[in-house]
Amino acid sequence: MFPVEDIYLFMLAIARVSGLFLFLPMFAGQSVPIPARVALASGISLLAMSGIDVAPPMPDSVFVLGIYLLKEVIVGLLMGFAVKMVFYLVEFAAYIITVEIGLMPSPEFDPMQSRGGNPLGSLVYFLALVIFLNGTEYHVFYAFLKSYEISPIGMEEVNLLAVEEVITATAGIFKIGILIAAPLVAVNFLINLIFAVIGKVTPKLNVFILSFPVRILAGTSVFAFTSVLIAYYIINYLGETPEMMMRFIFFRAA
Repeated sequence: MFPVEDIYLFMLAIARVSGLFLFLPMFAGQSVPIPARVALASGISLLAMSGIDVAPPMPDSVFVLGIYLLKEVIVGLLMGFAVKMVFYLVEFAAYIITVEIGLMPSPEFDPMQSRGGNPLGSLVYFLALVIFLNGTEYHVFYAFLKSYEISPIGMEEVNLLAVEEVITATAGIFKIGILIAAPLVAVNFLINLIFAVIGKVTPKLNVFILSFPVRILAGTSVFAFTSVLIAYYIINYLGETPEMMMRFIFFRAA
């Protein structure tokens, strides 16, 4: 039989890991079987337990235990949200690019998120996922293990600055998303301006219909040339993710 203290510590550790997994792109969807997710979460929880120096005191009631578990889930959710933000960013940028190019096909099914999507959005999403799995996942899990030094198990002081950090980072999604799509927005504006002038010169010409193939051709060409720029923004944002995970922790050590 396992000691009660170890079982209690494992419950708190897996609660934080579960909160993290709810936002991680590899485990948030239905593509990974539940037993595999449970096994991996249990393994990471055992690793986290080995790094906890001081075990928290045993709760004196079920209510206190529920508060402790809720606190651990919230910490994990906020850290997972910091990782997920880069994928929200590329989805927002891909939507703007799709609209500017003029490609709005019928939605396809996205197996990673278990919902509808569009081909261009899925392309950018998987680009971000490949970059994330190119070494960033190690930094994310290392930051998660280090979180037990910043926010030990048990109730600690509330860090109100984390709320400001979350709001600022959320606003940055729209800023960076627009910067990623800026070349496509500029090209679409120039094309519309040119065809508007052509429409004034030759009123009988249906410039609205004629502009569609030009927008698609020019938009896809610019998108192909700016794919390196998209990858650059994703890499820079992912490089800041471990630090952002630390800043998002709502409970800090006293």
